[in-house]
Amino acid sequence: MEICKNFFLSNIILLFVLIINTQASNFENISPTIKDLILMKYEIFFLKNQDRVISSRKVGLMVKYQSLNYELKIDKDNNTNIRINAIMDKNRYLKKKKYKPKITDCNIVRNKIVTNKFGYNALTLKKNYSITEDVLFEYIKNNIFNLQNIKEDQIISLIDKTSVTINIIHPISKFNLSCSGKLSDTQLY
Repeated sequence: MEICKNFFLSNIILLFVLIINTQASNFENISPTIKDLILMKYEIFFLKNQDRVISSRKVGLMVKYQSLNYELKIDKDNNTNIRINAIMDKNRYLKKKKYKPKITDCNIVRNKIVTNKFGYNALTLKKNYSITEDVLFEYIKNNIFNLQNIKEDQIISLIDKTSVTINIIHPISKFNLSCSGKLSDTQLY
């Protein structure tokens, strides 16, 4: 019995050492690219800031969303494509309130994620010009492209090649809305 126990224990230790050595050597062969790094930075940024949209408690201005998901891709031409699905609260918009999403809702979702500002007047839903192309550009530059080895002209090019599509998903599918544009555009259409 003692011999079986020692044999079993030594095999487990040997297996553990082999697994560690195999995994350690595999990490040396992996070299992340700048695309991987940018995608990771966007992923962290959206993950960290999605609560700005979901848990927003400002009355009157913000549509209530139950969840938000996103998809990030960089194609072969180095265009970054972001798709955001903002799912409206089912209980509120099926039973309590009748509301059809508008283009301003798309812009507010993008503005809240990127800058944590609405960019619209709370009462009239007209633009208040607190969100401009320069403001959006600076937020993106400072939060995503704050990398040491990227030059200013490369940052400008990468931000210019970043497009976003925002889908506002209503509980009644005929009211779904989609808008798109460059991430740094003042207005999405």
